[in-house]
Order: sequence, then structure tokens, then C-alpha cells
Amino acid sequence: MERIYIFLGLFSFVFFLEAIGGSYINSAVQNIERQFQMSSKTSGFMISVTSVIFHVLCSLLTLVQRETGQARWIGAGAILVSITYLMLATPNFLFPQGHHDINTTAVAAQLKPTTAQLASNSTLRELLSYQLIRDRMSQDTYMSLMKLDDETTPIEDYHPIGKPPSSNNTSYTIDGWLIDEAIIEADKVINNGTSQNNLRNSLAMFIRRRVNSSEKDIKKIRISAAAPFTFCGTLTNSLRSIIKDSKCEEQSSNNYPFMVFFFSLFFLGIGRTVPWSLGVPLLDDNIKKKSLPAYFGAISSIRVLGPICGYMIGSFCNKFYYTLNPPNGLTPADPTWIGAWWIGFLFIGTIALFPSTLLFFFPQGKQGSSSAVQLHDVHKEKLKKTVDEDRTIKMKLKDFGKSVKSVLSTKIYIGSVLGRVCDILAFKGYIVFLPKYLENHFGIPQYLVHRYMAMFGVFGFGLGAATGGWVTKKLKLNGRRAAMFVMLMSTVNVCLYSAKMFIGCDSIVNSIGLNNRYEESMNFLHHTKFFRETNYNFTRVCNSECACENARLYPVCDPTGYAYFSPCHAGCREAKQYGSNPLLDFTSCECAAGGVVSKKYCENTCKTSTVVFFLTVLPGSFVAGLGVVPAMLILLRSVPPESRSLSLGLQGMAVSLFGTLPSPIIWGLVIDAACLVWDKTCNGARGACAIYHPDRLRVWMHLLYVVIRTIALFTDIYVWKHAKHLNIMDEPVSEVRMSDSNSQLINSFQEKDNIRRNSIKMQAVQPDQ
Repeated sequence: MERIYIFLGLFSFVFFLEAIGGSYINSAVQNIERQFQMSSKTSGFMISVTSVIFHVLCSLLTLVQRETGQARWIGAGAILVSITYLMLATPNFLFPQGHHDINTTAVAAQLKPTTAQLASNSTLRELLSYQLIRDRMSQDTYMSLMKLDDETTPIEDYHPIGKPPSSNNTSYTIDGWLIDEAIIEADKVINNGTSQNNLRNSLAMFIRRRVNSSEKDIKKIRISAAAPFTFCGTLTNSLRSIIKDSKCEEQSSNNYPFMVFFFSLFFLGIGRTVPWSLGVPLLDDNIKKKSLPAYFGAISSIRVLGPICGYMIGSFCNKFYYTLNPPNGLTPADPTWIGAWWIGFLFIGTIALFPSTLLFFFPQGKQGSSSAVQLHDVHKEKLKKTVDEDRTIKMKLKDFGKSVKSVLSTKIYIGSVLGRVCDILAFKGYIVFLPKYLENHFGIPQYLVHRYMAMFGVFGFGLGAATGGWVTKKLKLNGRRAAMFVMLMSTVNVCLYSAKMFIGCDSIVNSIGLNNRYEESMNFLHHTKFFRETNYNFTRVCNSECACENARLYPVCDPTGYAYFSPCHAGCREAKQYGSNPLLDFTSCECAAGGVVSKKYCENTCKTSTVVFFLTVLPGSFVAGLGVVPAMLILLRSVPPESRSLSLGLQGMAVSLFGTLPSPIIWGLVIDAACLVWDKTCNGARGACAIYHPDRLRVWMHLLYVVIRTIALFTDIYVWKHAKHLNIMDEPVSEVRMSDSNSQLINSFQEKDNIRRNSIKMQAVQPDQ
């Protein structure tokens, strides 16, 4: 086999892995935000880094037009990409969220009974003052018992009716079964006026069991404090605060993880530049001309298949918890689930390292041999014959300035570039934060979000791009007809995304705190029209003693379907797990109807809306892809052949500076503006968002996209107006009869440069990284 084909195989495989990594980064954003408490604005800025570096360097390499396209440079860039993917996984290990040594002295002191509580004649008030008992007693029961007169009869041995829970069942409270019996006795005392003896005996037995169980009790409280859910209990929640403070002492902020991600993405942008910018021209120089369309078609397929695989890998990794050991009660369907995002980076980086190293050490062969990989641009050598190599730098800069001025004076080119900038400005930020939107608004688990995006979004766009190229050739779209086609696709795209503003629903998270989910006002801009309680502060009288300030989001519902932020906010004082069932039952809930809450009572009403939404995603992405090829052909044919590389470089820099760079940041700001409840970092600053305003998030996100794409539509109209004499095909323009002077001008734009045209075309239609 000739050496060039081995090189092509290695290059294609590395290129495929890089395409996978580009989309996988989007699937990891939500998990990174949650694990390291970053806002959408911060994560959006990080994502901008790699895209901007990629586009700017690609543009500079296009402008400079290096005379050597060394295979070793391609290998070096691929190795840098592999290493940076491995670096992206390191924050999970450098800044672990695992076990922390904490001081439990204060907790142990509260667990130790007083002498009076252990006495044989201890009063009911003394027994009720024990913290673990106080945590399990509802406020009404406790106040009613404290009003009773004390009985001083000696406490006798208590023989409980019940038994400790089965080993198959898990209780997160200490001797909860014994306290349950004491609560039953308390009801008898309060409601029936019976003697306090049985109540005092059961409480005394509970306290005496703590004397020799201190270490065991602390371990149980620590398990409860580390659980993904929070229930009512001062002692447990105070230990939770101690654990949080301990973590904060070791890691004061998310600045260090941010710096690692920032520099990793920075070098990733550098590394991804070289294989694309130098690899395509190298193939142009070494592959037979009649075979070029097939090879370029294969590379185009890779750039579509890669993102699909990237999202599928993201779907797989998000089914695993980031510590690989999920706590009881937490499943991938929970809104606080953090997927094992780092596994994908380790996998892609490790797999890509070997072929990248082979590319770096790839033998060049002897110059002139049939198997040699050319290290120079054969087309540029031909052009050099007509260029005066003795020109001064000043003259070259002057000529360069004239070329830039000539390109920028082309109306069609300016309109096309502005349209491309608007397209990327709308698309980049939207696609980065679309997984967050789908999970928060429709309640779709992360692993399913990325699977759906691969199936509907990426596949639809790739199919549309391929179809658009076929339609352009089959219908011989030329001049205004091509511009009209692009304009029509932009109009349809705007209409489809406008419709998405009205596809909403009440997911479980969106329903938290709604007194009447069916009476929510359509005017989402006014808080007074909303029926959420206490301005999104979920503390009420019934949970005021539960210390829920640091409670994590863990949505649960009562039997009526009413959703609560956490079991703690529902006033629940007991958590039980039966067997291997991941759905826990929370009981003794003072704020909930029926006194019990669970995830099994939560009804997801978004299934129909989800189907309707994705029915618009597939045609929307397909339509967006349809306009790619004719739009890029219009841009390329709007300037003379000798200026196409320059125009492509200028276009790339404009897209980077005004599209790729600000887009994720702008979208992050808009999404953050829709946040209602924020998590807090160690220094008290805003962390990740826990709950979004559903209507604001839905409308603002799609309205921003529609506004930007509408601006792009006006640029398409501008291009159509000036595209009368534009010829993007080899066929003559049939719309007008050109004058001789115009014919000469247009013919100069149609010089035979097929090979270079294919290379430039490939660079022009590359998807945004």
C-alpha cells in the first residue's frame, strides 16, 4: 500500500476523534458547572476560548499560506490535542469532592445524655430536651407535651412492640422505629389523657441506648449528612454545615478548577488548528485529482459522524455518577445528578494519543518517489513563477492592503460574511446550552438529552448539508436563485424557532413552590402574577426549625402532586429506603398533605411537549443544513480566485471575533438572568443555578436566537439584491444578458482552479468547533 494511503488513514482517524471531542465538550458543560459551582456565564467563557483560538489561528494560517505542510506538524498538533483532553479530566482528581476529615466533637457532645436524662426519675421535659428526640418530634406535638405537668414516677424497663428494621431496609434516623413508638404513645397522652409512663419509658430507653453507641450514631448521622437529600433534623444538618465548611477550608473557591479548564481549552484550540489547516492542503497536493471529491466527501462525513458519536459517548458517561459510587436515593433522572464527564475526556485523549504519535513520526519518503508525502504546496509553486520574489516587505504589505481593500469593497462578500457571523452568533451559544435547557425545562435526564441531540440535531444538520449540496447541483442554483434559496431556508428556520417559544410545560422542578400550577399567569414578567410562595424562599412555619438553609435540591411530591424543593422543606423528619428500591419514602412531614412525600408521587407532564419540541428540532436542523453549501459557494464566488484564501481568512477572523467569542458568553448571561434559586460557593458568591424561571428561560432563549437569525435574514436579502451577475456554477448565468465588459469580469472569476477550490471549500464549510 502506498504511504499516502497510510497517512490518510491515520489523519482521518485522528480527525474523527477530534470531531468527537468537539461535541463531547458540550455534553460535559452542565456536569462541570454542578461539580465546581460555576455559572453559565463562566462556562460559556471557557467554551469560547477553544473556538476562538481555533478560528483565529486557522484564519492566520490561511492568510500566511505556509509553504510547507509538514506531516510532523500535523502529528504535533494532534498530540497536543490528545494531551489537552487528558488535562481536561484532571480537575476531577486534583480537586476531589470526596471524604473529608471533620471535627465531630460538637456532635458527640449533643449525643451524650445528661445525668438528669439518665436518672430513673427523669421528667418528660428533661427527656424531650434530648436533641435527637427533639429533631423527631413535630413542633405541635412537642409544644403540647411541654404543657403537661411532670410525672415523677420511677421509669421502668420498656419492652417495645416493634422491632428494628430489616437489614434489607435502610433508615437514615437513629433508632427511628423506637421513636415511632414514642410518637404513638405521645398521641395517646395528648389526645386520650393516658399516663405518661409508657411515653417516658420509651424515651428513656432511646436515650440509654445512646450511651454505648456514640461512634455508631455519629457514623449514621454522617451518612445522613452526606446523603444527596436533606430532611428535617438540626443535628444532621449542623453536621452537613460542618462538612461544607471543611471542604471550603481545603478549597476556597472554584478559581483553581477554572484555571485548569481555561488553559486546557486554550491549548486545545491551538492543537486543533494544525491538523485541519495543514492536513487538507496536504491531501490536495498528494491525492489524484479525480479522487479528491471522494476523499473530501469522506472528511465531510467524518465531521458529521464525529459529533454524533461525541454526544453518544456523553450519553453513556452521564449514566455514571462522577464519583462512580452514587449515594442512595440518587439516580441519573435526578436534576442534581453529576455525570462522570471526566471518563469521556480520558477515553478520547488516550485513544487519540497513539495515532497522533504515529503521525508525528510518519516517514516522509524520498522526494520525488511515488510514495513520498509532499512537503510543499504544488499549486503555490506554479503561482510563484509569476511573482517577483525580490519585492520588499513594504511592497508586499502594500499589495496585501490593496487586496484586503478590494475584498472588503465587494458587497456580496460583506453581506455573506455578516450573515455567517450572525449564524454562528445564534447557533454556537444555543447549541452549547441546549442540554441545560432540555434538562431543566422538560425534565429530561442528561444521558437522554445528549442521545436525542445526536439523533435529531446533528443527524438532521448533516443530512441537510448533504441534501443542500445535491439540490444546488441538481437544480443548478446560480446567482439570485442560490441567494433566494438561502433566504428561503433562513425564513423557514426563523419560523421553526419562533414556534419553540410556545412549546412549554411544567416539569417537576418547574413546579416547585407553585400553589396552583394551572393558574400561573401567562405574563411571566410580573412576579405579582405568579403563585409561588414567599418569593422563592421555601422556608415556612412548619419547617422553620429544620435548618434547611443548606438543603440541596431534591424534588419530592406529596400524594396530591405538590412539589417541594427538598424533603427538609416538606418538614419530613424520617427517611426510609425499602430494599434496593432507589425511591425513598420520607415520612413525618409536617408541611405535606398526608405527612409523606416521595419522588414516586411526582408526575412528569412534559412527555407530549418533549415529543412536539423534538419534532421541530429535526426539520429545524435539516433546514439549517440545507443553506450551508449554497451560502458558502456564494461567499467563495463573490471574490476573484486569487483572493479566495484571503477572503476566507478574513471571514474566519470576523466569525471568531464577532460570532464564536461572544456567543456562549451572551447566552450564558441570558440563561443566568432566568435563574430563580442559586447555589452558593464557599465565599458566598453565586454558584450553579438550581431552579430557572421556566417561561423566561424558554422565551428569552429562543427569542434571542430568532432576533439574531432575523438580522441574518436581512443580510440574505441584501446578498440576493446584489447577486444578479454572480455565477457560482460552471453554467452561464441565465437571469440576465451580460454585457461584454461584465462577461470579461465574470469570466475572470471562473478560472480553472478546481483542486484549490475543493480545498478552500472544505475549509469554508467546516462546522463551528
